Amino acid sequence: MSDRAASGESPPSVRQLGWLRRAAPPADMPDGHTVSRVAVEHRGAYELVDASGEATGALDATARRAARTPFDYPTVGDWVVRSLEARHDRRVAIAGVLDRVSLLCRRAPGPRTRPQLVAANADVLAVVTTPAPAGDAISPELAAAGHRIEWYLTAAFSGGARPVIVVNKIDTVSGAEHEATVDALRRRLGPAAADVPILATSALDGRGLESLGALAADGATVALSGPSGVGKSSLVNRLAGADVVPVAPLSADGRGRHTTVRRQLVPVGGPDGGTVVDTPGLQDLVPWGGDLGLRPPVGAQLGLAKTFSEITALAHECRFADCTHTVEPGCAVAAAVEDGRLAAERLSTYLELVADMEIPDAFGSGGGSR
Repeated sequence: MSDRAASGESPPSVRQLGWLRRAAPPADMPDGHTVSRVAVEHRGAYELVDASGEATGALDATARRAARTPFDYPTVGDWVVRSLEARHDRRVAIAGVLDRVSLLCRRAPGPRTRPQLVAANADVLAVVTTPAPAGDAISPELAAAGHRIEWYLTAAFSGGARPVIVVNKIDTVSGAEHEATVDALRRRLGPAAADVPILATSALDGRGLESLGALAADGATVALSGPSGVGKSSLVNRLAGADVVPVAPLSADGRGRHTTVRRQLVPVGGPDGGTVVDTPGLQDLVPWGGDLGLRPPVGAQLGLAKTFSEITALAHECRFADCTHTVEPGCAVAAAVEDGRLAAERLSTYLELVADMEIPDAFGSGGGSR
């Protein structure tokens, strides 16, 4: 964000930052405080932005003592209450985090099961991919990282964001190859495809950028996610109209390289625009299966139900309430696979995702008991 200040560019308005989209302002603003949005998260410090400019902040002692879980700490996209005056360390004091309207959260890599916040208050999660080989729905970058598009959609639905798929780098393929990628994606997603728009973009020649930019209009926030090399940073720079995040040259095989090392909120589109959040290539995006602290609550069950609606609907007909859809007699889901009503790949993907998310009661939808 410091590039904006160095260039003399005016700070974004509260409308562009998305303040008017909030359900309600803070009820009791302390004297000598204001509200800012987190643009960048560092270890123990945060770059903040509001209509008056930029500041660096850190949690005050009271907020630190009260924090019990990762959800109590700010993340990129959060609205925070902070002091107007800086302390002796030239940082303003963050007194608290305002209620979130959405939260993108993943299970942190490693042996411990714990959440890692990715971005708060995003209206849209734009899952960026690239054209896939003929007849496939997964791009080389997704395949190399072991990603499944369903993981991203579940994370978005679980956290209250609207998912959109962006097929970038369409300048590298023919129109027929691009259409084949879209068709394969829709077949893979099944009924969920009706709720997930698919956009085509080229950060190189500008095709599709108007449609992508429209998602970040009127103060909306769009989080760009996806593996390394799909062109997220290039899209952010085109939308911002400046090189605000670094972009590496193509590798020898023509693919993009990983360049983003931090999540960053960037204003785009001028006074009538909004913001985008550029996220690092998430090499292990497993949606968080626990409570996200959102009101009204959403969570993993809703995310799975939206991503795999045909499976969760069938599960209500299973004989046992805790049916795992694997070996139990009277499983309506397995029966649908056997008679061709449900693709075996869809069930396999669902079971893999549920296992990764570690939701022991995710299967329990039937009406019976053992």
